Amino acid sequence: MSCISYENKGLSGMANLGNSCYLNSCMQIISHTYELNKFLSEDNGKYKNLLKKIPESIVLLEWDKLREMLWSSNCTVAPHGFVKTIRQVARIKKLDIFTGYQQNDIQEFLLFIIDCFHTALSREVDMHISGDSKNETDALAVSAYKMMQNMYKKDYSDMLSIFYGIHISQITTMETNEVMSMASEPFSIISLSISPKNNPTLFDCFDLYCNSELLEGENAWFNGKTGQKETAKRNIIFWSLPNIMIIDLKRSKVDHKKIHTLIDIPLDNVDFSKYVKGYNAHTYIYDLYGVCNHSGGGGAGGHYFAYIKNANGKWYSFNDTMVNEIPLDKVISSMSYCLFYRKQK
Repeated sequence: MSCISYENKGLSGMANLGNSCYLNSCMQIISHTYELNKFLSEDNGKYKNLLKKIPESIVLLEWDKLREMLWSSNCTVAPHGFVKTIRQVARIKKLDIFTGYQQNDIQEFLLFIIDCFHTALSREVDMHISGDSKNETDALAVSAYKMMQNMYKKDYSDMLSIFYGIHISQITTMETNEVMSMASEPFSIISLSISPKNNPTLFDCFDLYCNSELLEGENAWFNGKTGQKETAKRNIIFWSLPNIMIIDLKRSKVDHKKIHTLIDIPLDNVDFSKYVKGYNAHTYIYDLYGVCNHSGGGGAGGHYFAYIKNANGKWYSFNDTMVNEIPLDKVISSMSYCLFYRKQK
């Protein structure tokens, strides 16, 4: 996908309409998600023919209008229509956290936005699984594809190929390491706990996420075949990662105190292949293009702003109405909260 047409453009600020910095930061990075832009722009907005008459469709339409304004010229935009629509649709969906003027968590808002886009475009499609399972990878494939068939045969959208991957929760016995259960689920955001290691890397956080969990005692696994609880291991396997991979770093503790640990986060040619058990694992190489930062304390306070890599190769700070170029060594900090990676083609 050529990004030449995006060079030096999209450097527009967004007015804060009352604690809306979380929304501004999130949507500025979504605005630089060229894969979504391409889909919305194809054939003069052909996607509109797929929209259903539901509230979520209005969210996508309002976003498309705002996106075009942000890219028409480098300016400042007050997103009144989009914010008003978000609050109206959130009220209909009984998501009270997005109906007022309070500060919100960007991960929760991202889930809301991506789900709105998916729901607006969802439709029935034909899905068929063929072939025989000949090895462990094929067995994982069957689990993943059956889940996709059951969940999305009547609820498919083009957002799945952009924002969604598949992980598999696998339970194995302690004695023989035999796989007893596999449950596949789609995901759009990976929430990683901060590794307790000294000078942790992003890969340390991934390793912690994928580590086996021991199921014993009251939490032992119930074997449906024997009717008894058994000690077992549960771990997460990635069948596939999204083309746009969003990683949420869990910096808030239960007591709302914030974890300020600086994590070593790679920017370019980042190889996540060791975490993928699906076909063509070697292709999961990524480049970072967006970082949502959170300054201040934990809980519902603080301030969000974004660092985004423009198609010209330079990084910029998007802090509500202010847009400024930043040096490469400022991209990652202890404020890095949510990461956006783009899979290389």
